[in-house]
Amino acid sequence: FIIRHGKASKDLMPDIKRPLIDKGIKRTEKHAQILKDHHIKPDLIISSPAVRAFQTSEILAETLNYDQRNILINQLFYFYPQEDVLKEIKAIPDDYQTVFIVGHNPLWTELADRFSENGLWHLRTSGVMGLEIDTDQWQNFDKAKKTNKILIN
Repeated sequence: FIIRHGKASKDLMPDIKRPLIDKGIKRTEKHAQILKDHHIKPDLIISSPAVRAFQTSEILAETLNYDQRNILINQLFYFYPQEDVLKEIKAIPDDYQTVFIVGHNPLWTELADRFSENGLWHLRTSGVMGLEIDTDQWQNFDKAKKTNKILIN
């Protein structure tokens, strides 16, 4: 699942420290509830280190009964090149089947567009693109057949 962080403050502060605003919290809660209603629960949540992405991950974890202490932080999910992020995805241990990666545009829209069946123009804040991947090994992620499972945008 490719998940973009919720709507964040635009106040003058370092970008990495910008928190979610009320609208971002509410929209993320709504999208998390939709995932719950579809019986989708992560085996693993990996988040960008940015405050807004981690807060988004916490909301998802709380709603979906995922232990927040198990949210992993990956520095490369904060504005790194697509190929570096793909290497990280391909390195996910194969024991994890349902994985949420929480990060930022433009990269998250680029990933969603690259791997969705029909392309995606823009992944909005709190947007979720769920893909079913026809492989048992994450190392084959980029080459495996993918089917759109859910889009909450």
